[in-house]
Amino acid sequence: MHWLLLALALMGTAVPAAAADKTVGMILSGDIPYYRAMHTAFSQALAKEGFGRGTVDVLLQTPSPDSLSWASAARKLVVANVNVLVTLGAPATLAAIEETKGIPIVFAGVYDPDAVGAKARNATGVSAKVPLTSLLKYLKKLVPYTRLAVVFNPSEPDSVRQVTESRQLEERYGFKTLRMPVRTPEDAKKLVFAGKADAVLITMSVVANEAIDTIIHQADAAKIPTVSRLGGTAEAGVVLSLFPSPLEQGVVAAKTAARLLNGVRPASIPVKLPRRVELVLNLSAAQGIGVTVPMDLIQDATKVIP
Repeated sequence: MHWLLLALALMGTAVPAAAADKTVGMILSGDIPYYRAMHTAFSQALAKEGFGRGTVDVLLQTPSPDSLSWASAARKLVVANVNVLVTLGAPATLAAIEETKGIPIVFAGVYDPDAVGAKARNATGVSAKVPLTSLLKYLKKLVPYTRLAVVFNPSEPDSVRQVTESRQLEERYGFKTLRMPVRTPEDAKKLVFAGKADAVLITMSVVANEAIDTIIHQADAAKIPTVSRLGGTAEAGVVLSLFPSPLEQGVVAAKTAARLLNGVRPASIPVKLPRRVELVLNLSAAQGIGVTVPMDLIQDATKVIP
């Protein structure tokens, strides 16, 4: 009872005034554009599945990007005894899996779920893995890089996984990986790219993406192009981003959650693979650092920011 009262107090306005038939708990790994877009798509799709306002209450958690906050957010929703837990991003997903073995979990925005440990009998969802080889090929069209700075958070397994994959591809693509760890958004201010790297890869790290403006500023000052694995970053000034559609991620998660709310077991629903991948180019960001974008890359892009 103590935990329940504490959880409800901490949730504040997230607690519904009148209880609906079902309750869904949702955790965003970070308050960044990619997960916000995914959350919007999820809410709209869940309503279309018959679980709109009045039928289901959604308790939303947007914790700070650190291990204690992710665990605390998951614990609050477990104590609140939600019917389904929806997690956006690997940090929130892994925290939820650690906190409950009984409540069904639906995840989205998780890079390589099996590799990062997001496999559990009570969890299913949609993977956010897009081959790193595709992004590296597009990057080669922008600059002939031999040194790739990879910004990651050692505390986020999916971010670390992308560093590992980068190192595995070094020989094939003729470059060296420079590990650039950021454990807090403040760490981004200490990054130095000038004289060290030819390009900067920003992983799916929540911490790195909450400091995206700082990272872009540092890279632009060194006239080095940035590429990203998350949506919403090109709008912030990243030159090139390649990522699974947040709309598709949210819709698939909503359809899966609806099935679980109707009594289907998570173990009977296989993890889906992303089908819609978006390639976004920011031409003004490229021109600002003196990079000429080839026409075939512009033609391949699903969106071009002039």
